[in-house]
Amino acid sequence: MRSRVRAVKIVEIALNKFIEVEKVILLRKAIMRIQSLLKQMTLAALALFFAIGCSRSTPNVNSSPEASTSSSFRVAMVTIGPKDNNSWAQGCFEGLNLIKDKFNAQVDFTDNIDGEHSEAAIRKYAQSGYGLVIACSGAYSKAAEKVAKEFPRTKFALITTHPGNNKNLGAVAFRSGEVGYLTGALAAMKTKSNKVGYIVGAPYPVYKEEEALFRRGVKATNPSVQPSTAFLNTWSDTDKATKVATDMVASGVDVLTINADEAGLAALKAVTQKPGVFVIGWAKDQYELAPGKVLTSVLQDIPNLVLNAVVLTQQGRWEGKLYKFGLREKIYDFAPFRGSLTSQEEDTFKTIREAVTTGKIDVSP
Repeated sequence: MRSRVRAVKIVEIALNKFIEVEKVILLRKAIMRIQSLLKQMTLAALALFFAIGCSRSTPNVNSSPEASTSSSFRVAMVTIGPKDNNSWAQGCFEGLNLIKDKFNAQVDFTDNIDGEHSEAAIRKYAQSGYGLVIACSGAYSKAAEKVAKEFPRTKFALITTHPGNNKNLGAVAFRSGEVGYLTGALAAMKTKSNKVGYIVGAPYPVYKEEEALFRRGVKATNPSVQPSTAFLNTWSDTDKATKVATDMVASGVDVLTINADEAGLAALKAVTQKPGVFVIGWAKDQYELAPGKVLTSVLQDIPNLVLNAVVLTQQGRWEGKLYKFGLREKIYDFAPFRGSLTSQEEDTFKTIREAVTTGKIDVSP
């Protein structure tokens, strides 16, 4: 009897040890499965992180949702000039209309606001609950910075070169060095006096870059050509712009690039009355202002530049930084030459343009 009890106990002990071993094996298998699952989840999270990171480094603004946004989306705009000036302010206003159509947004617009009075205009819209306030001038930078701090839940977009605040204030701008370089190259190709000029409305960073690259394009194309440049510090003083332009012509300049809104239009009309003087227009095709005397015009797709700011905000990719667009995104273009260039000159210009677009020619500031 005792031997049977002893045998049973031995069996029980062996069985318990077997069960313990099985538990350990099952536990190890479970741990291995958990580790494998965690590894897969980590890899998936990393893949998602890098996908998002890549998409933000190069904004894809071609896939904008059309009229899908609720009408509660409200967008306001402030511009420095009138909405019918056939130049910068009008282009921005057209962009606001694109936003209204494509995003079913409620919009409002205030024009003819100078830098001194911009803070009140921008704050008024933020206080009224607009989700995005678009400030269309480099003169508005400081005002936008100040108001953005006061209204952290409101998004603000400057349409100029500005670094943003990495929060709610960002900017969309042209890669202005591209057309600065190309207009300089074109002016150097066409001058007979070896003197060319560039006139712009204000010394904002975007235009300082443009002016510097104009000079670089001139010298790279023909080192013997002398560039003259001027910042008017006005977009509306037609008398001042006309005097600066005519003074340049009097000094021997025979090709002028003019980017100065209403002031620039007056200057263009004045200098093209002089024999042997040609201009490169800006913003829109300005050929009809002086047929035969406008070599071409830099075409700025201002409406779509403005629209890109809203696309980024609606895609959740507005990070409060600077987004630049140019030839590659077809935000810039040139009006037809209409016989103002020889076939050889056109071929040369196309070659330079392609090199600028692809980065073979460095147009960084």
